[in-house]
Amino acid sequence: MPALGVLTNPHSGKNRKHPERRRALERAVGRHGIVRETGDTDELGAVLDEFIDAGCTHWVCDGGDGTLHWMLSVGDERLRARRERGDDVVWPSVVPGNGGSIDFVAHRAGIRGDAAGVARALVDRVVGGAPLETVLLDTMRVRGETQDGESFDHLGFASAIGGIAQRVFGKLYERRPVDAWSIARVLGKSTIGALAGHTPGLAHLVPDELRDYADEMFAPARAKVEIDGRLLDFDRFVSLQVGSIDINLGGVVRTFRLAHAPGILHAQAVGGEALGVVANLPNLVLGTPIWGREVFDGAASTMRVRAEPGECLDPVIDGEMFRGFVELRIERGPTLEIPRLRAS
Repeated sequence: MPALGVLTNPHSGKNRKHPERRRALERAVGRHGIVRETGDTDELGAVLDEFIDAGCTHWVCDGGDGTLHWMLSVGDERLRARRERGDDVVWPSVVPGNGGSIDFVAHRAGIRGDAAGVARALVDRVVGGAPLETVLLDTMRVRGETQDGESFDHLGFASAIGGIAQRVFGKLYERRPVDAWSIARVLGKSTIGALAGHTPGLAHLVPDELRDYADEMFAPARAKVEIDGRLLDFDRFVSLQVGSIDINLGGVVRTFRLAHAPGILHAQAVGGEALGVVANLPNLVLGTPIWGREVFDGAASTMRVRAEPGECLDPVIDGEMFRGFVELRIERGPTLEIPRLRAS
């Protein structure tokens, strides 16, 4: 019986540079694994069904956080459908890869090295019967409805729902690669433009395009937000985000510190004006508490976000962009067991 089911995404950030990726993975797992390449999310269901039918006890994701997001979301759908039919199926051990742009989940889990080397190390331990050091990571379930009436049910680890937290990803994806320098550049341009636009005497020193850039980045999301059933008393958000684990984006932004503890979502909602976020930039970088009059920065069990009439929500979940929602509901998802591995 193959122990590993390996999913590889040839379109993820680092994998585009390695066209022989699948062959390398097949050599790494040998007869102990199944390697499948998917170029489209529509292909995922059949691949994961194959992993389940083959009894794969470990699912390895050779791709970035976005690929992992889709594997977990479609895998959750497939596993739940089988349980409803009476099948005794449980979540396998999940192995995130270092194949994307940021790979914050793999880094949080302590996985080091490329997917082929990690898969080889996993095979060595599983076949040899060696104990595996593992870490438990909480997921969150994001449900919602779009403007077209379609329902949505995905698993993830972090979501930027509105304001600069959400818009920064659009700017990052306009240029490649997405790395620490790209994140710092976007935040720097936004900060300079916001300071110039709101500080007398600075406007003539900064190009109009930078002030326009900041206006776009800090344009507030208009929504009603409930945290554990309590409605926040402000409805304009210059930053709105939630996470089930503490994350580090390229060593530049550290956030969701409270989610380091098990069983906790960390919700952050910042109202007011752009300067409130700019003033909190050190806290966003260091992961320390956000301050301000219109701020929620705390632990949560549930979060509900409803777009104001005429508005919509365009959340980013684990780096994947989704558009056109009227409502989102976030709660805890399953806890995953992840081996802590280094490439051999």
